[in-house]
Amino acid sequence: MSKDSLKQILRGQNHFSKAMRANLENLNLSDYLVIDVRDRLIFQTTPHIKGAFNLSSLEELSEFCQKNQDKKILLTCNGGLEASKYGTKLVESGFSQIYFLDEYLQIIEEYFPLEMPS
Repeated sequence: MSKDSLKQILRGQNHFSKAMRANLENLNLSDYLVIDVRDRLIFQTTPHIKGAFNLSSLEELSEFCQKNQDKKILLTCNGGLEASKYGTKLVESGFSQIYFLDEYLQIIEEYFPLEMPS
C-alpha cells in the first residue's frame, strides 16, 4: 500500500466528539493552547506538535481548562480517538471552546512541525 493510499484511509476516519473538530486546512495553531492527551511516556518518546502541553488525565485537563476558559483549547493525540473522547468529557463538564484534531500525526506533520523528543 502506498503512503498516499494510507493517508486517504486515515483521513476517512470520523471519531465522534461533543468537542468541535478542527480542520487542518485552515488551522492557525497560534489561536489555540495545544494539549497532547497521550500518556506522558508516549509523549516523551514520540513526536508531537511543537509547543504542545502534555496532560493525560481528565483531572489535569479540567484544571487547565478552568484556568484558561477564555482561550481555545485544541486536543490532539496520535490519531484523534483519545482527543475526541477527552473533548466530549470536557464539554460535558461545562467547558466551551474545546476543539480536537481527528488526524494522525503522519498527516498533521504535513501542516505543522512536530517536535522530536530529545
